[in-house]
Amino acid sequence: MYRNPYLSWYELALKSLNYSVLGKARTKDFKKVVLTGMGGSGIICDAIYTVLFSNSEVPVSVVKGFQPPKWVDSETLVCGISYSGNTVETISVVLKSMELGAEVCAVASGGKLLEIARSKNLPHVIVDGGLLPRVAFPQLLIATIKILDVYGIKVCDNLGEIIDVLKERSIADYISKELADFLKESLPVIISNNEMYPLALRFKDELNENAKMIAKVEVIPEWAHNDIVGWELPINLEVLRALIIWSDDPIIEFASNYLREVGVKTYIFKLLGYGVLSKVLYGSLVAGLTTTYLAELRGIKADETKSIDEYKKFLSSIKGRFKVFY
Repeated sequence: MYRNPYLSWYELALKSLNYSVLGKARTKDFKKVVLTGMGGSGIICDAIYTVLFSNSEVPVSVVKGFQPPKWVDSETLVCGISYSGNTVETISVVLKSMELGAEVCAVASGGKLLEIARSKNLPHVIVDGGLLPRVAFPQLLIATIKILDVYGIKVCDNLGEIIDVLKERSIADYISKELADFLKESLPVIISNNEMYPLALRFKDELNENAKMIAKVEVIPEWAHNDIVGWELPINLEVLRALIIWSDDPIIEFASNYLREVGVKTYIFKLLGYGVLSKVLYGSLVAGLTTTYLAELRGIKADETKSIDEYKKFLSSIKGRFKVFY
């Protein structure tokens, strides 16, 4: 059954604790950091950015596209994350950053990104292959934390502690079945605060890829300055579902009460874990399980992403026409 890899996350994460950083750092003297990746790898960037936003004195940016920021230079660290190692956008950012003199490191299971890292002896971590990229979330997260640690960027003091929450698979499985029943045949709107934005986006992506469902994400307090007005006259209350990623935040409580008052069916998702990364891991486990249950309910294959395959073919067909490609 497709959902089994999610239920094996704790064991996969334990194995990942033994990953080694290969290659050699050229310098640790940098003043800016860029994290780049797409899809599930991009969520790794978002999660780490959220942690560093509060505790790093070095500015950190996330790039999900083809071009690095104009300010990338020899004082910039660029970390490229791609499970396959063949993500066109990520490789483009990495190669262009190298041209600008940046220090580059990489996380991948293989592909061109790993070839670049090996050929230049760049710091890199090789994660286990053979999984769908979205299922490799814990491995990518742990590998990226390890490689940043080489540069003195402390994202997590104890990796073992943050993965302990993945042991709670029976609780996650129970909640996932409940959530799948709540979200089936709906248009989900996921609402979180800024700290849990990576998880909200991860949940949306899992709904898209596994369950083949459209979903949207809103983040407080920004939600209260625009999206809130749209709920005054929603198009179809029977279709809409609000999934609130709960936190001890009075604006989250306000949002929950407001949506219920206007008649929106609302689910409060309370997270296990301590700290951002632990909660994101647990929430991502629930998201993976929920969306594979939804795929079963909808009679579709969770592991197929035909549209993404079409996009990749399109990129390959136009690769030589634009400067954004490597």
